Amino acid sequence: MSEKKIPEILIVGLPNAGKSTLINALSNRKTSIIGSTPNTTRDKVTTTLEFDDEKRLLISDLPGFLEVDDNVNNKYQENILRYINKVEHILFLIDVHSKNYSGLDSIFNLINNNNLQNKTTTVFNKAENFKMGNLDKRMYKYIFNSEIFISAYHKKGLDVLVNVLEKISIKAPKGNDKKTSIVIIGRPNAGKSTLFNSLLNSKRSTVSNIPGTTRDKINEEISLNKMSYQITDTAGIPRKTQKNQIDKYSSTLAIRSLESASLALIVVDSEVGLSFEDKRILKEAIEQNVTPIIVLNKWDKLDTFEKEEINKNIKNELKQFQWVNVLRISALNKKNIAQISKSISDVEDQLSTRIGTSELNTKFRELWTQNPPHPFRGKRAKLKYVTQYSSYPPEFSFNLSSRIPKNYQKFIENNIRQNFNMKNICFKVKINA
Repeated sequence: MSEKKIPEILIVGLPNAGKSTLINALSNRKTSIIGSTPNTTRDKVTTTLEFDDEKRLLISDLPGFLEVDDNVNNKYQENILRYINKVEHILFLIDVHSKNYSGLDSIFNLINNNNLQNKTTTVFNKAENFKMGNLDKRMYKYIFNSEIFISAYHKKGLDVLVNVLEKISIKAPKGNDKKTSIVIIGRPNAGKSTLFNSLLNSKRSTVSNIPGTTRDKINEEISLNKMSYQITDTAGIPRKTQKNQIDKYSSTLAIRSLESASLALIVVDSEVGLSFEDKRILKEAIEQNVTPIIVLNKWDKLDTFEKEEINKNIKNELKQFQWVNVLRISALNKKNIAQISKSISDVEDQLSTRIGTSELNTKFRELWTQNPPHPFRGKRAKLKYVTQYSSYPPEFSFNLSSRIPKNYQKFIENNIRQNFNMKNICFKVKINA
């Protein structure tokens, strides 16, 4: 079971058996990335299934079981061994047309060697035009307890499977305590998964020196500063010309993860410096009102001269966003990793700041008198009143008699940063004229 005591179901099978298609069909959303190449899924991807009467269940998709002996694949397969004994039930998913009996034997032996026979249901997939009586006799060996024939792609037979899953689910209503969401994002091989694992203090994400190892969005809960957060590791975001179809979709998922985040840790490879892609991610985060923290990773690999050069480069590249916090760490060695926890705590305080209407109006009426905006199309705007109408992130409404130049709006934003507790965060200023 999971830490929340909600039962967890694990889907295991060979590559291209349809595990990701099945989890997407059951959840009615694109939880896992689907592709025609083996091991499109490269890590554990979990989603929640909800039934009637507030019954819930976690279901997880893992990388396909491969017998290829290479470093990256071995790490993927270690994940199967790490998770298989912790779950409530296993779905052994088999392509009903598969002839890879050696691979199926490997999973069969894995289940038997771990005494998981009674926790396993065999699911034959891609059976939309298949007659059960035509099942190859060699397949009977792999049936545990019972078998279900489905077509995940065509959503046939899923009602039978859902009935099985619903019996395992428990009543667990959703909590109202919405956790702050932190997303780790950046270019391939910058060290995002290493940072993710270091913060969690566990080998949650698969790590290698091959760019693009992570493809899925990997979500976990983490406790920092005695507070609980939802933290997400994402795929690397390369230039468009470097992406194949799957990598392109992975990158899109990574960018979309900003939509539900409050804070973005933008991981930058210090040996490369702040690149075009890094700046694009930074601007995307700010446009979505997500507070960014730039994390210069692999800082320990630089000599004194290189550190001075990258500091100059960062200062020059961030002229427009001087308020953005920049940290220098080594995720692998966990050097200065505590800076991240402290910065997140500071951001929490700033995002939660609420300024009284009276204090805001007193400050900005004084400012307006001392430094009024230039006329816009022949009219000089007068300040009627200003108010903060929300926090986390803070949002302000300036009600004016007419419009103001864009540079004066920037002037307003800078003054909010200087005079109130919001020096390192994103906030929104709405001008009503």
